This record gives sequence, C-alpha cells and structure tokens, in this order.
Amino acid sequence: MTTAAHSASVRQCSGCGAQVELPPGAMSTRCGYCDAPLVDAARSTVSFDAVAPFRVDERVALERLRGYLAGRTWAPEAVRRAAVDRRSLRGVLVPFHVLDGVARSEWSAEVGVEWYETETYRDKDGKVQVRRVRRVEWFDASGTAVHRVEDHLVSASRGLPEAEANAIEPFDLGFAQPFDERWLAGFEAEVPSIGASEAGKVAAQELLDAASRSIAASLLPGDENRLREVSTQVEVGRRRMVLLPVWIAHYRHEGKPRRLLVNGQTGVVTGDVPTSVAKVMGAVFGGLLVAALLVWIAVTWGAR
Repeated sequence: MTTAAHSASVRQCSGCGAQVELPPGAMSTRCGYCDAPLVDAARSTVSFDAVAPFRVDERVALERLRGYLAGRTWAPEAVRRAAVDRRSLRGVLVPFHVLDGVARSEWSAEVGVEWYETETYRDKDGKVQVRRVRRVEWFDASGTAVHRVEDHLVSASRGLPEAEANAIEPFDLGFAQPFDERWLAGFEAEVPSIGASEAGKVAAQELLDAASRSIAASLLPGDENRLREVSTQVEVGRRRMVLLPVWIAHYRHEGKPRRLLVNGQTGVVTGDVPTSVAKVMGAVFGGLLVAALLVWIAVTWGAR
C-alpha cells in the first residue's frame, strides 16, 4: 500500500532522461519528449485488486470512432476530423469500485385480472348490437425478492460520471489481471476520487432501480400490474478496486470541450455529437429547391 498524492510529482524519464511532471491524480503518463511510459503507482493509497488490460488498441479505437461518426449524418465535418485525430485520443485506466453481495427487497403492488362481459348497445342507426367489453379487477399484492449482486461497477473517477460509465458498460472482469504496475505502462491511470461511502450510495440507488424493474417484469402476477413500493436492503459481501480501460477522444466545438468514449475491451462508442446547423439548413433549402423545381416542371408540362 502506498501514500496518497493529489499534487503533481516529477519523475525522470528512463528513455531520454527528461524530468517529466505527472498530472495531479494520475499514476502514469507518457514522456512528452520521447513518448516513453512513466509509472508512479506509489501515488495512490488505494490497494488496487486488479487491472483489465486494453483489448482494443489505438488503431481499432480510431476505426470505431470513425464508424460511430459516419452514422451521425448531421455531425459537423470539423467534429468528424477532430474526434478521430490520433493526437486527441487518450488511453485511460479508470478506477472502478466493484461490489458483490445480496439485495433483499420487499414490495407491494396492485395486480389486475382481466375478464370480459357481453353488453348490448345501439349504433348510430339505432340498431341493437352486441359487443364484448374488457374489464379489469384490481387486487392488492405483496412479496419479497432476493437478487444476488455480482461484479456491480461504480465509477471511482469524478472525471467519468456514473451515467457515462454506465453507457460504455459492460466490462468483462474475467479478463482482469492481478494488479501489477507494468499494466499501467503506456497508458494514463487515475487515482480514485470517489470513495467507498459515496460509491455505496450510488450502488444502492442503482440496485433499487434494478430490483424494481426485475420485480415488475418477472414477479408480479395478473394481466396488468402497478408496482407501488419497493424497499431494498443491500448486503455487501466483498468490495474491490479495479482499473478498467477506456479510450477518450477529446475535441472542442464552438469553444466548448466535448468528448467521445470507447470501451477498451469491447469497442463500444458513446458520446454526444453536436448537430451542424449549416447541414440542417442546407438540407431544408435543398428540399425546398427540389420541391419548387418539381412544381415548376409540373406546371410547365401541364401548360403544353
């Protein structure tokens, strides 16, 4: 176990001998002079349990980004170029809390049972008609549910908010290796900035939402149901801290920083891509021009 450090530290590069400053909150980086990897795992008080190495290399990450942007027809061309520029791409080993345990839920709901009755009515012509009408009778229901929680991930980095982390999951922890600082070489690795207590609260809310969805989908009887209340207690049996691989493509658009994320195991890409106003207006005016041309042709040929 090592000592915490959130300020910058200086290391001598073993490649060229330059004095290189590691950014605050980082355990590894690359030399700005010769691109050699620098690792200072001693900056963290956290005892990391495992590291999941990158399985998607830089070339493939750039290809995935190009494919992702190719499907965004209305993206500005400047964004397409900037987001797939190798210089804007960083490979980051992001810290995650991993929780195992059991979620125990108590729930109450309303369960609807459908039935049909036959009724007569008069149509608009006054004739007597017969139809079947669906009715639903509602009953109270309650019960319990137990869900085993395995490898539940919560981001330990304030730089990667939980919503963004969820968007690029899942990660396969089966590929994780026991922590060794050599896995950090060549990539940036972050020191955790979200503690176990805060991560536990995030996990509790996520597991409550997951339990509600599971109960509504698989446990409630009847033809219809309305879940009223779910109370879930999470018993955490084991906690781990792992580093997981993420490619981050930074770029700027209209003066604002933006980014796209690539899962370093699966190649899944997520991120918000802006819309080009010029492209949209061009498409609108182009459509109006085509419509006007078609009308002109129809009028011209109709007059002959």
